[in-house]
Amino acid sequence: MIGVILWSSPAKEKAVIWCEDHGALAYLQGKENLVTATEWPEAGDLVELEYEVQAGLRHARFVSLVAGNRRSELPGLLRDMGEKSKQPRPLLRVISNPDIEAQERPLKLAAAR
Repeated sequence: MIGVILWSSPAKEKAVIWCEDHGALAYLQGKENLVTATEWPEAGDLVELEYEVQAGLRHARFVSLVAGNRRSELPGLLRDMGEKSKQPRPLLRVISNPDIEAQERPLKLAAAR
C-alpha cells in the first residue's frame, strides 16, 4: 500500500501515515519496522508499507520510502487549506449578457471560483 507521512518524530521514532485506501491512519513506531533503517521518514514523504491491525489500530510494517517523492512542505499546505480566510468571498457574481438586445436585459448569475 502507498501512504503519506502526516507527522513524524525522528527522536521518538514515531510517525502517522495516511493510507491510499482512505481507511484508518497507520502508526509507525521504531526503526525495526522500516525496510532500510538508515533514514527516518519525514512529514510529506511518500512511503510504501504493509500493515497489521492490533487492538483496533493499524500498525505500519515493512515501511520504505518511495524514491524521489519527498514533500516536506505538504503539512503546511494541508494546514493552510483548512484555515478559513479572513475575508469571506462572494458566492455569486453578476455577469451581463450582451447577446440579448432587449431594453431590460436579463442577467446571468455565475458561481465565483
